[in-house]
Amino acid sequence: MIDAIDELVARSKDHRELRAFHEFHRKHAEVLDFLVQEIRLRLERLSAFSYHSLWQYARWKLEMEKGAGDTFLMNDHAAPFYARAITILHPEFNGRCEFRKSKADAIFGTRIEPAPDKRPRNYARRLRWADGCAIERGWRPSVPHKIGGPVMRKPDIHTTGMTSAGELAEFLEKNR
Repeated sequence: MIDAIDELVARSKDHRELRAFHEFHRKHAEVLDFLVQEIRLRLERLSAFSYHSLWQYARWKLEMEKGAGDTFLMNDHAAPFYARAITILHPEFNGRCEFRKSKADAIFGTRIEPAPDKRPRNYARRLRWADGCAIERGWRPSVPHKIGGPVMRKPDIHTTGMTSAGELAEFLEKNR
């Protein structure tokens, strides 16, 4: 069955890193689902998120078919492809994270908007299509990305039992 990533890849410039990203996605669609779930969770509490941070977190947190004890390799070269693909498929995330230049832009046909001379507070440059069109108004997949279900995760190594940011801050202050 064709999904939104298949459509995005089909309209993009052929490149070995794009093919590697696509092959990885076909084997591990749960990575995309995990990242989208985590972004939504963060945006419930925060105004922004970091793709780089989420990529590292996913590496640690995801549990693949082999089980919690096995290593799961996530190539760093795929991270900018996931960042752009997620933003294209979920334009509501655009402007909520910072982008850096990447070859993924030329491959997907995107660019990062120029930074204004005076940046407003909490400003993050938005991803645009290469022709300058807003991501939200450009190409859309015929099959929107929908999370396939719960993603298996490794259990947290430890828990503090804290239920709020205030409790955590108090705990950290006491244990300096």
